[in-house]
Formats: sequence, C-alpha cells, structure tokens
Amino acid sequence: MNIAYQPLLAVIFLLFITTSCIREDDGNCGINVRFVYDYNILSANAFEDQVDQVTLYVFGEDGILVRQYTENPTLLNNGFNIRLTDLKRGNYHFVAWAQSKHITSDQSFFSIPELKAGASSIDELTYLMKREGASGFQLHELNNFLVGMVDVVIDDNSSYIILNLKKVTNKIKVVILPYTPGGNLDVTDYEISIIDKMGNGHINYDYITLPDNQITYLPYYKANLGPKDVDDLLPGEIDKAAVVEINTSRLIVENAPRLRIVDKRMRKEIVSMNLPWVFSLTEMENNKNWSLQEYLDRQDKYTIMLFFDDKTWMYTSLIINGWVVNIKDIDL
Repeated sequence: MNIAYQPLLAVIFLLFITTSCIREDDGNCGINVRFVYDYNILSANAFEDQVDQVTLYVFGEDGILVRQYTENPTLLNNGFNIRLTDLKRGNYHFVAWAQSKHITSDQSFFSIPELKAGASSIDELTYLMKREGASGFQLHELNNFLVGMVDVVIDDNSSYIILNLKKVTNKIKVVILPYTPGGNLDVTDYEISIIDKMGNGHINYDYITLPDNQITYLPYYKANLGPKDVDDLLPGEIDKAAVVEINTSRLIVENAPRLRIVDKRMRKEIVSMNLPWVFSLTEMENNKNWSLQEYLDRQDKYTIMLFFDDKTWMYTSLIINGWVVNIKDIDL
C-alpha cells in the first residue's frame, strides 16, 4: 500500500467509528425527536414563536411511563430536537406538551399531573384549565398551550421522529363601536362573556376534550380606546371604542359556545351568538377542505367588531377577522 494513503485511511476509519453505532444489546444508538407546530391557519411551523418549554413523555407499549424529559426550546438545536440515547428497541407512545411562560400567574397555566416512571399510566396524563368558583369562571390571560402524541417503533433503523403538536388556547377580541359619532360608550356598561355549557377545559393527552363542567369565560382585558392622535381624525369621525379580550380553551363545534353581551343599564341581553357557526362564515375558500372543527382548531385568534347606534344594535353590522358578516338577527 502506498504510504501516502495511510493518513487518509486513518481519518476515514476514525469518522466511521465515531458516526456509526454497533450495539450487541437491545438498545438503540439514539433518536432525535423534533417538535413541530404547523397545525395552524398558515400550515407553517410556528413552534419557536409559540412556546418556551416542552416536556416529552415516553410511554411503553403497555402505556406505563418509561422516561420524561423537560427542555427549554431555546436550548435545543436544529429545529428544537431532543436526542434520546437510552431507549431499548420496541414500541412506544411519545406524548408531549409545550407552553409559553411569559405570564407568571399560576392561573395562566394548565394543571398537569406529576407522573412517576415505572408506575404512572398514559391515561393519567390529562390537562385541566384552571378556573375560579363553583360556577367555573375563567378570567385570566392564558399562556400558549400545545399538546401532541405519536406512536413510535424503535429498531436499528430508527433515528428521527417528528412529533406534531396542536394548540389548545384561543384569544378572542370583541370591539364595540358606535355606528355614528358621539353618544355614550363605556366598556363598563356591558357584561361580555363566552359560555360553554358543556365545558371545554379538560384536555386528554391526545388533544381530545374530556367531559367537563360549564365554563364562563370573562375578559382578562377591558378598556375604552380612542385614536392615539386625534389630529388624524376627520370631522365627525368615530373616536371611541369599547374593547375586551377573552382567552378560551378549544372551541368545540358540538358544544356551541356562545358570545353573550348584556347591557347592564337596561339589564337586557343584547347579543347571544353561536360562535362556531359565525366563525364558519369567515373561512377562506382555500380552507374549505377543512372541517369546521379543524378550522376552529387551526385559527387561534379572532376579532369580532360590533356596531350600535345609541341603544339600537345594528344587527347587520358584524365584522370578524376583517370579514363582514351580514346577518339580520344577532340572536343566533
């Protein structure tokens, strides 16, 4: 052999032994688990923008917890991966939840059970949205919360697993505007809520909603707003708005959650709106291949604009996410 080739062969051999994996036991050399959130309205991966923390559970084929891993996505490399090197060959259930942590209030996090490796079952892993009082009021801004699972077979060829997550939480903004300039408009005159009589705050590890009690969602934010620069207004232009924001868990079509607005001055319900049906009217044509439930699960932010003229509600003036919905009666 030409001695000039010996250093090159040594380098090739070194690369081979450092990148190959040969095990005589029943273990696996290592698997990269990548977390993806593209189950959204754009079908684009937005995992990085949504969460600060991800927890991965590895359950055996019998449903008993084998391992648990918790990571901050900012510390993960190459698309937010967790590398597993301690799993034996076999069948597994990989389950994950991920959340943002920018809101520090305890009420802004879902309640998650503590599981014990070798003892806890996959059926114990459910996520419960916190609420207040026996009537089930939820009036806090929630951190983003995503969940997902995938069944996995680990063998000698396993090296890469994609775990897709779906978002549980939604934000709904309600904007009340006067139909004509002037008149009284104060957000404190209105009681605005979203009521889910079936309850939608108990989520299974696989994203399915579990039986729950009625939940009444109240605004975590409310304000009377006007233009930042009044000099930009034209004479006689609308210069006020009453705004609230509400955070909810999954909107389920069969539950028919309703937006309810009560005028406290008249002690009268002035709006009762079936949200899934009204939101269905705003679907773009290229989304029509989705079911209504899939559309609601992908779209996580809504803005509803309602107009009124003094004490008369303009039932034909309703705008959702920029789309004008012409309806004759707001009591849907």
